[in-house]
Amino acid sequence: MNTYEELRTAVTNNDGLHKTTMDTLKKIQGAGRLGVHVRSDISRKLESHGLGHLPRELPPNQEDVVRLYLLGSRVADIVKAVLNPSDRGDDTLRAIGGSEAEDLVRQIRQLVCG
Repeated sequence: MNTYEELRTAVTNNDGLHKTTMDTLKKIQGAGRLGVHVRSDISRKLESHGLGHLPRELPPNQEDVVRLYLLGSRVADIVKAVLNPSDRGDDTLRAIGGSEAEDLVRQIRQLVCG
């Protein structure tokens, strides 16, 4: 992938959740090193293309894996509900019910909590 648009397409084509590396994000950004300002710029650029990321703070190592998701999607709602517990988030988590959804929540919790 060479552009943020291609990255967004990959996320969309993968049911709204896509795994990539910091090296890929660094190359798309055209950066040499993954310093704090570069990671912050990458995060803002992802958001400007409608993409969120996990972990919430992008890691500094180019080999590290990052999960990208579409902002405004059901996955984004679940990520928000897990990361920012609230009554509304609880309702979101209850509403997804079912074994497939439970698997999704379990996977997201694993991503977030380690």
